[in-house]
Order: sequence, then C-alpha cells, then structure tokens
Amino acid sequence: FHRASDVIEAWQRWAPNGPDGLAASLKVNTNGDVNRPLAVDMYGALIGTESDATDLLDEQVARSGSDPISASIKQMTFSETRRFWANLGVEEAHPPWRAVPGITAQALQPDVAPQPYLFTKSEFFKLELPSEAIAALLENFSHGRASGESRELDFMPWGGAYNRVRSDTTAFVHRDERFQLKHSVTVDPEASSGEKEQAHRWVNRSWESVHPWGSGRVFQNFVDPELQEWAEAYYGTNYDRLLRVKAHYDPAEFFHFHQS
Repeated sequence: FHRASDVIEAWQRWAPNGPDGLAASLKVNTNGDVNRPLAVDMYGALIGTESDATDLLDEQVARSGSDPISASIKQMTFSETRRFWANLGVEEAHPPWRAVPGITAQALQPDVAPQPYLFTKSEFFKLELPSEAIAALLENFSHGRASGESRELDFMPWGGAYNRVRSDTTAFVHRDERFQLKHSVTVDPEASSGEKEQAHRWVNRSWESVHPWGSGRVFQNFVDPELQEWAEAYYGTNYDRLLRVKAHYDPAEFFHFHQS
C-alpha cells in the first residue's frame, strides 16, 4: 500500500502538469482473486518521439521512488492509438468472453457471455488529494472484497488545454479541474443479490472517502443514477442554456431519461 500511495501522490504532481501532448492515466485495480494483491498501472498516449516518452516516464518513476515491474512504449498511428485507448488492449490481454472492469462481455463478442454487473461513481478534483485521503482510499480498496469481485480506481488527468477554454464557451463546463477519479466494481452476472449489493456499497464507501476533497462536479458521460443535484454536478452554470437548446431542437423530448 505504501508504494501505491507514493505512486498516486507522484502522479498527482506530474500528469496534470504534463505537456499538452501527454495524457497519462493511473489505475489501481484488483481482479476476482481475493488473494491477488492490488496492481498499479499507468497508461497513456503522447504526441511526440520515443525519446520524449522515455524522458517523461523516467520523470514519473523518479518522483514515485520505485521502479515499475514492467514498462513498454509503442509507436502507433492515430487510429491505432484511439482503438487501444478505448479498450486498453483488452482483445490482446484477455480472452473475448472474460468480463473486465468497464467493458461488458457483449461489447467484445456478442451473444457469448451475459453482461457483468458494473457500478461506478466519479468526481472531479481541483486540488491534489492529501496523504490521509489517499491512505483512506487504499485502505478501503481491499476491505471486504468477495471472490469474483474486481475493483478499480481510475485517475484521469485534467488541466492543460482542457482548462484554457472558458467554461461558458462550449456545453462542456468542467474547465477548472486538476483530475477526475472514477471508482468502479465488476462482479459476475450470476452473483447473488447480496454480493451485488456488497459491491455497490463498496463503490459508495470509496467515493465517500474522498468526496470531502472533491469539487462536486461530475463528467456527464459517467452517468450516476444516484447523484444528488445532478444538474449542477454535470452542467454547472451551463444548465439553463442547455435547457433552452434542448427545448428548441427536441421539444417532444425524443431524447429523454431521468437526468436529462
């Protein structure tokens, strides 16, 4: 846990401050085997040379104070990079029937496996998490995990070019954040209702452990059916303008769900 904490703290100071051409996310994850220790993975894309990428990786490793078990850099075309970023190499790393966090089995190979149970919560952060918040987050990460339950913390950098656009220039209002953190859990689709509810409770506990440091804003593509004050969280000061646009172009509410 101490090494994981060090890597998270180093990532907070590094990724959001990186060059515009860098997008480097950090994931803390563990699979369904309760005896497997947590893993910390960093993955990203860089518009630049292999030497640029190596220098940036070396900087993060030095900041974190520990060497990675493995590291790799691969040059790809734009379309290859987009495809890899979308599925994080799932097709190569996992058999197509296996459920992995955030991706349903059907999305990989339809009509082969039932959809896993997935629950997520997320929030933006304007400032770095203090050491005590990271410690609480990691302490809760493995607590009470059942066999077959996979958990994930996904840190995504903000800052840079995102924040050089005014919040009222586009429909996307989140222009003053440092990073976002998504908490997710996946369990087998045949798990009992009690096991699913336990997984659901873990996500809520994980989110609550760092919520006091959050900005209250949520990326609208990470829909949270239980989110309180969702209009403010998703859209902020742009909400009223978006209502007027929707009333003009969709007066019959063809596109509708309970948070629209």
